[in-house]
Amino acid sequence: MTARGPRTGRLAAAFLAAVTLSSCAVTDPAVKLPDVPARATVSGDYLKALHAYRNSDLAAAAQSFGAVLAADPGNPGLTQRTFLARISDGRTADTLEMAADLVERQDGYAFGRLVLALAAIRKEDYAAARTQLEALEESRLTQILRPLLLAWVEAGSGNWTATGKHLDAIRRQGGFALLADLHGGYIASLKGDFEALDKSFRSALSALDRPPARLRIGAALHYARAGHVTAAREILAGGDLTDQNRDALDAALAAAKAGGPAKGLVSSATDGVAEALFDIASALQRDRGSEIALIYAQLALYMRPDFPLARLLVGEILDDRNRHSDALAIYQEIGRDSIYHIMAGLRAAAAMDAEGNREGALSVLRELARTYPDNGTVLVRLADTLRSDEAWVEAIEAYDAAFEKLGPAANDDWTLFYTRGIALERAKRWERAEADFLKALELSPEQPYVMNYLGYSWVEQGRNLEEAQSLIERAVRQRPNDGYIVDSLGWVLYRTGQHRAAVTHLERAVQLRPGDAVINDHLGDAYWRVGRRLEATYQWRRSLDMDPEPALAGEIERKLRDGLVTGDAPASPGNG
Repeated sequence: MTARGPRTGRLAAAFLAAVTLSSCAVTDPAVKLPDVPARATVSGDYLKALHAYRNSDLAAAAQSFGAVLAADPGNPGLTQRTFLARISDGRTADTLEMAADLVERQDGYAFGRLVLALAAIRKEDYAAARTQLEALEESRLTQILRPLLLAWVEAGSGNWTATGKHLDAIRRQGGFALLADLHGGYIASLKGDFEALDKSFRSALSALDRPPARLRIGAALHYARAGHVTAAREILAGGDLTDQNRDALDAALAAAKAGGPAKGLVSSATDGVAEALFDIASALQRDRGSEIALIYAQLALYMRPDFPLARLLVGEILDDRNRHSDALAIYQEIGRDSIYHIMAGLRAAAAMDAEGNREGALSVLRELARTYPDNGTVLVRLADTLRSDEAWVEAIEAYDAAFEKLGPAANDDWTLFYTRGIALERAKRWERAEADFLKALELSPEQPYVMNYLGYSWVEQGRNLEEAQSLIERAVRQRPNDGYIVDSLGWVLYRTGQHRAAVTHLERAVQLRPGDAVINDHLGDAYWRVGRRLEATYQWRRSLDMDPEPALAGEIERKLRDGLVTGDAPASPGNG
């Protein structure tokens, strides 16, 4: 059973772990933006452009930088800013003249050379591309990038011996054999050398315990093109493909077998370079906020506009920068015929939700569930979103449907039982909820959040109080700074009559979560029981000011009027 959506950078993380990527981002001369050009410092357009760029409003930044550049042509710093802004906005084709100017003016500006090389590869002018790539300034990143792109330049030229030498240079870097094997397989397919293809892909697949979907799909499509469909299907069967559109994948395999164009095939040097740029971008995205990751992802799309994984990566970077509406537009460009349509839909729903459009997110997820009724991942995401919307009964129905589609539970699936248990508990279906919490603990013993929720629920029901206290104490030892878990410990002590001990923990919980109405109410109750009546009323009033749920608000108003009396049953809702 699995219901997790992998990020696009998983493969990149595997073969680039040997490089400290944040160091690349700092030391690579192409990454640093130039200082503010002196002649533009008073320009409103310049300040607007700079503000837009820093806030990842890339279209506005590119437009405003262009306007300032038109007023101050030839300014090298301003040219560089406009150049980078346009690439980041996906307008690389509009930067070629600037790239040539920057290379001439700035002593071989690295990104300028790279863009000129890519433009040459698109025109199959491999000699010009080779010249630009060989002149790239040395950096830790170009030690990998240059031989990787040169391997594809030589493949485009039909110089297979030189291609192999460049791939070997990557292998000698240490930690990059997987990258070399992956591209070696693509290049062997382009050459028509099945023996080399099989050797390269087998090596790449065996390098990882659980080869990610992208690697398996890429290898399978190229085996199919070579006529080895059985081997292709065996490779695909070697791992999870729940985030992939199987109909589109089957269509791509059939097209590859027939020798026609198929989505996902690397059919030219241009395609191979796009894959290489995507690999670099994916790895750089591990360093969140890296400007260069977005640039490389957009360069991949410049080389191969129909590249859904690169689109997903651009969207992911924009999401990470809270540009959710821009990310949504990217995700919506990935159509129903794409292998990655499900992943794009899930990302689109998440972007809508992050923008505050919960109804839109649910609409997208419901449509995905109708389109892919057997996909457990989609159903789990729908259930999670319904649970967040406190639509408990609908969430339970979606979870139940997901469990019917997913396979046997693995240890990592404790979260599914935990989240369904929460929906069941809130829907007052305790018997099933308790069973789910216990199953979650069976799969992941000592999981602090499950121990806390189950223990707190028992406390609220006045059941299994000793066991509840033990569960919560163990949870606190693991999460001593989690206000909710600390509150649970204070509450179980309160419910078992240990009021003075409860005060200590509840005061700590209020420090950790000062704005939580339930925790403040709990502390008020504990203060009352130890005779600190004035402080109790203060905490209750604080809780009432925090807009608590109606049931709790009514109970607080009663306590402010009458105080706590012997035998009062606490009415605070669960805070697991």
